[in-house]
Amino acid sequence: MSESEEMYLVIIAKANENGQDPVPLAHLATELKVQPVSANQMIKKLEEAGKVVYTPYKGVGLTTAGKNEASRILRHRRLWEVFLAERLGFSPTEADEIACRLEHVAEDDVVERLSSYLGSPLVSPQGKPIPAPSSIEGETDLDAPLALCAAGAQVTISAIKSGEAEKNFLRQAGLMLGAKLSVVAIQSNGACLVKPEGHPFIQLSEQMAHEVRVRQDHP
Repeated sequence: MSESEEMYLVIIAKANENGQDPVPLAHLATELKVQPVSANQMIKKLEEAGKVVYTPYKGVGLTTAGKNEASRILRHRRLWEVFLAERLGFSPTEADEIACRLEHVAEDDVVERLSSYLGSPLVSPQGKPIPAPSSIEGETDLDAPLALCAAGAQVTISAIKSGEAEKNFLRQAGLMLGAKLSVVAIQSNGACLVKPEGHPFIQLSEQMAHEVRVRQDHP
């Protein structure tokens, strides 16, 4: 894929992280500083390649292949952000700008060595989840709702799509980006009882369990 094509997938994935799905073409054009007609042409090209699905008057969504590719690129970017901010002293904003260029040029094996060197971080300097490597079976999406986990699962929080009041409540209970927790029990509707590492048990409603996104921990 070209760098320009990759950037479209990244912008769509980042909008999805913020709860926007599908993503309007106008948003893509604004973020990428292109004319709407150019954005429309690129989306048609990506749709033909099987990376996105476009719904007229609504916007663009990622296919599984598109999510996988966007996840891979975001993993590259955010690991470089960690390196630039924590090891070279750049501010989070500066690190993001530089990483935006590096994400397209480094091979996957180089990035995985970088991850090991950094201690396999889960969150970027700006508090965004670092997607799991595509080589881990089942980790194809950027994240999955806690409500879909099985009892006994060990997971790490990768995103929280609630409002600020709910996020503050969860934070006080030990549920924040990068936090590890055990799923103790789960109901058929997704409501669950969890045990955050270093914190007491907490009962989450169906809605909240769907808003907390997690990554399965592997032995």
